[in-house]
Amino acid sequence: MRLVGLLTEDPRTYFDMLSALRAHQLEFIALDFSEPLPANVGAVITTETERHKVDFDKVITDEDPNIAIAKAIAMMAGDDEIRELAIGIDPGVRPGFAVLADGTVLVRTIADSPEAVRDMVGQIVKEYPTANVIVRIGHGDRTNRNRVFNVLWDDGYKLEIVDERNTTKRSHTPDEDAAVEIAMTPGFKPSKRQDNEPCDGEIRNIQRLSRLESAGSVTVSKNLAKKVAKGELSMGDAIDQQKNGENGDD
Repeated sequence: MRLVGLLTEDPRTYFDMLSALRAHQLEFIALDFSEPLPANVGAVITTETERHKVDFDKVITDEDPNIAIAKAIAMMAGDDEIRELAIGIDPGVRPGFAVLADGTVLVRTIADSPEAVRDMVGQIVKEYPTANVIVRIGHGDRTNRNRVFNVLWDDGYKLEIVDERNTTKRSHTPDEDAAVEIAMTPGFKPSKRQDNEPCDGEIRNIQRLSRLESAGSVTVSKNLAKKVAKGELSMGDAIDQQKNGENGDD
């Protein structure tokens, strides 16, 4: 069995890559520059500055641990063999994100925001320009789901909305696990952008969260809460505006 080799003397890179490899539950081997590469190493992850020291033809130097791992898996499988990319997104304030290449998990991670998914999908598509790409988004958390859907719709991706009621797992990484399940599950194909008006319950929840974040000193207005729900304003900025007597009216 071919393994990913981790070969670097940079402490931060080593720690970040090590954590990501373990999170992906991917078998790997830690290497040393003073020792020859084992025969079962299929790809080596290192830094750009150390690349010249690696006497091997399959080397990855991407600074993003998840992208580096995806490249390593693809490199060992052979890029020419990858035909189908399924990207799964578990919607939320910080969405779960997963990528499957011909059914094999390449990436499992968390996005910083619904809008951050756009760049993550773009990076994956850039890495595999000949693959057929489908993006599947869980149907839950309606407002955040539609924030993700609309930015990807504008970029022209093929999108599906998936019933995610059976995707939640009891684990240390439930959002990532759900994203993997969503990527594997065919869904409904909408024909237009989605309405992104938050419901009353979402607005009340954001108002509740504003009280928690401000230690009880502030409850943001409904107008400000709506802007937070739609991604137009951060919670911190909404609280500051409320403290300054601004209620979010345009």
